[in-house]
Amino acid sequence: MFNLTHILFMVFTVIGLTITFILCRLFIKHENKKDVVLKIAAILTLIFHYSPLYVDYFTTGTAEISDTMILPVYPCNVAMWLLVIVAFVKNKKSKFFRILATSTFYLGMLGGIIGIAFNEIYNNNPTLADWDVLNGLLSHVTLMLGCGYVLVGKYIQIRVANVFALFCGGVFLLADGFVVIGLHKLFGIECVNCMYLLGPPFEDLPWLNVYVIGASVLVLSFVVTAIIEQIVLSSEERWYNKFKRRTKE
Repeated sequence: MFNLTHILFMVFTVIGLTITFILCRLFIKHENKKDVVLKIAAILTLIFHYSPLYVDYFTTGTAEISDTMILPVYPCNVAMWLLVIVAFVKNKKSKFFRILATSTFYLGMLGGIIGIAFNEIYNNNPTLADWDVLNGLLSHVTLMLGCGYVLVGKYIQIRVANVFALFCGGVFLLADGFVVIGLHKLFGIECVNCMYLLGPPFEDLPWLNVYVIGASVLVLSFVVTAIIEQIVLSSEERWYNKFKRRTKE
């Protein structure tokens, strides 16, 4: 992990996504065209995710189905399907959509960054010549493309209120994890560390469990979004003044 190939892949990913987002922001103005970008990113992510089935089948005659192809085991798996919903839902003006899109943005970007930087498959086989390795990295790139465009395309804004949507996303991840683990226990199948509920993501840091990570992300998100509001919004539009007005009402 973090060999020259890995580092170069991450560097080119950041450069490529940055250029793509800038071009999209400059030249894509119509809502329908924005939706097309989301749909392309969502479909590409699905294609990359499931492509090993077809590559293996047409090269060896057999294909092994991994657990992540059947159930959403990790946060990035959930973000992938949420991106599909965000891309294809018709009413993108509702409050539900804003909460869903905001959760998708945060989960997808965090999952994409972690999935590329700390990719277990690449760590076990550090090469881009193996499609099982490369497709896992590329699927996270397209996931970040779609989830990042949720912000770049102005479907959402960075506000303190995003913390609520992020909290909802975290609760959904926990619920998904308990359901997936429950299904494995029900059918007597050994379960992987779904949503890291069975153990911390890093063995060397046993205290850094999913609950500590979740709480830290919420606190950090609040601090960052509060600072951004302080910079870009007038006093009347900031979260604490909105809160004061609502409490008086």
